[in-house]
Amino acid sequence: MKENKIILMEYEHLEELVKDVREVKELVKRQKQERLVPKLLRTDEVKKILKLKDSSLATLRQNGTLPFTKVGGTIYYLLQDILELIENNYSGKV
Repeated sequence: MKENKIILMEYEHLEELVKDVREVKELVKRQKQERLVPKLLRTDEVKKILKLKDSSLATLRQNGTLPFTKVGGTIYYLLQDILELIENNYSGKV
């Protein structure tokens, strides 16, 4: 049977410990939420990353090379799709 132990601690230290635990808990919660929400990029951001003109990016959309979504007239791309496009077309050894 596990023995219960009593730890004596000054109140200020206990408050600090509780504050630290709350901060860690909030950080973990934020990181979990960030992983659940995919990173979306707008057209201008994708053009900068891939160094493309409007017409070249439009071609990638039209031929299905680069998936996208359109919300309220704005086109969005998943960061993961951009990274996969780069990786899949890399000619060097990985």
